Amino acid sequence: MGPAGQAFLLSLLLGLSGANEEEPDNLLTSICGRPAVTSGIASGREANVGQWPWQVSIRQGLLHVCAGALISDQWVLTAASCFQSKDVRKYDVSVGSLQVISRPHFKLTLIPVSRVISYPGLQGNIANNIAVVELAYPVSFSPVILPICLPSSADQLKNATSCWVTGWGYSRRYPSVKPSYIMKELRVPLIDLQTCNDYYQNEVRPYGIKSIINENMICSKVPVEQMDPCIGSKGDPLVCTVEDFWVLAGVVMADSNCVQTNEPRLYTNISFYKSWIEKSAISATASLGLSRLLPVMFLPLILLGSP
Repeated sequence: MGPAGQAFLLSLLLGLSGANEEEPDNLLTSICGRPAVTSGIASGREANVGQWPWQVSIRQGLLHVCAGALISDQWVLTAASCFQSKDVRKYDVSVGSLQVISRPHFKLTLIPVSRVISYPGLQGNIANNIAVVELAYPVSFSPVILPICLPSSADQLKNATSCWVTGWGYSRRYPSVKPSYIMKELRVPLIDLQTCNDYYQNEVRPYGIKSIINENMICSKVPVEQMDPCIGSKGDPLVCTVEDFWVLAGVVMADSNCVQTNEPRLYTNISFYKSWIEKSAISATASLGLSRLLPVMFLPLILLGSP
């Protein structure tokens, strides 16, 4: 981390020094969606350390099953269908890492899952495929661990300058396709729901079933020349820049086909579910007070990329 990164840490610490005068929600808003590293983003390439500090890996034993996004110091947002077992003790979350496997010289930071709250009415792997996940204990924010902002409204995304999907290219549907062990990033343009719906209504689907695109979804269409077919697996976050910060716009509903296709990709629309998310998770965090966010005050000034 250069001077800009150190300035980021200093501003974070100074901002928290006045914690007694600031409400928890305001404090979270002041740091969410603002990574220390903002340069070097390239579509279809491997991500750099600190570019997507809210990205987490949800794991069952040694297996990475889904990605997710940190929305506070103790809550993660992801797809509900990621959790095939009802026993949450089988799951952990890895934070602050670009990698999804532990190696002799590199160990993942794993936090046990204590609770999974799925949106009621999950239908297959598509409709209402969203869940909030509570960690067993809060994380300490750092340049590589920060929350993403939730959208203030659906209209906010109309001012988005660019949107990206980040993930490890993992697909259960195609086990022969090797996952990328380093996080990748892909820029995707959003398309309107009518265009998206027209495509799926005209497309021949198995058993004659036609997908209906509703307001609880977001669609994107990736130009063929930019496609990395396995970026966009279930649970991967869709994030967009609005003004000078990042907003969690959506969550990938289902694994990609891992093939070259111009089929629009579908995401759970976070703004549609925001009130439920806040009721289920964020309000619970705020009720515990500012002490949940204070561990960051004791972070050492660590240089990114140093041994």
